[in-house]
Amino acid sequence: MNTKQVQKFVLSYLDSTGCHLVEKSPARVTVKLSPDADRALTNRPYYWSFVDRTGTPPETLTYAWSFDPPSAQDGQSSPLSYLMTPAGRVVQEGVYYGSRRLQQLFDVVHQGGRCVTLFEEPQRGTGDPFSSQPYTAWLGANFKVSFACDMRREELHSYGISLATGVIDDKFMDRLKGRRLTPRLPANVHLLRNGLSLRKGMSQLESTIERKLKNADFGWAVEAEQRRQDELARIGHYYEPLLKQAEDDAQRQLFSERFEQRKAEIDWQYRPRVTLTTINCGIFHLPGID
Repeated sequence: MNTKQVQKFVLSYLDSTGCHLVEKSPARVTVKLSPDADRALTNRPYYWSFVDRTGTPPETLTYAWSFDPPSAQDGQSSPLSYLMTPAGRVVQEGVYYGSRRLQQLFDVVHQGGRCVTLFEEPQRGTGDPFSSQPYTAWLGANFKVSFACDMRREELHSYGISLATGVIDDKFMDRLKGRRLTPRLPANVHLLRNGLSLRKGMSQLESTIERKLKNADFGWAVEAEQRRQDELARIGHYYEPLLKQAEDDAQRQLFSERFEQRKAEIDWQYRPRVTLTTINCGIFHLPGID
């Protein structure tokens, strides 16, 4: 990532979390964090537990982040420094590709992005400014399906379900392509009442993808099971004579433990299995009644 890309990413995060920009320039930004951003970035669990217990209005930190990467002479470290201003203390820090702060922002966004709520932005200059446009809530989820044995194949599936009507779209991410999404409810928009709960909607999505998987070709699993049986037979031919020829109970116990361990390893490696994982999900409010 270059400096402009880093700055764009950071400013997008600050905007989405409701932070207050005190000062902004092409290479630097001074920002007073929102409570959500402060909880995620400042590692002050004791302070926030005090705020939660007492109801005290929170006082969030102010950062001055520089986007210029350090020169070779400065090294690759990003030390903190502090500046006292009439408004309070400002923490100064470099945020560039490879810095610890940027990596923390990546981690926070990744974790927070596992479940989002977004609204499509209406096209500017269209529609009656005095009317309200209906929006339908869609539950969208990305699933990862792993077909594993001694080899592995993975598939990504994108599903969405209208919480108003129950309609299911098996290519939901394609529906979202090209749409401008925002975490804030646009003006002149009203949300239609949901007919399905989130739990019911997710249950229907999981049932839909399970039915699809049941109709998949499982020839690979039959072949993997045959390889498993072949491997079990091969180690059986090796260990069974050793067990019969063991000189005493201690040696027989040793061979038996090794035999069971090898069978467990082969079972783990070759036994065919299918796992379904939810990568991320979100509520997407889109125009129309679907």
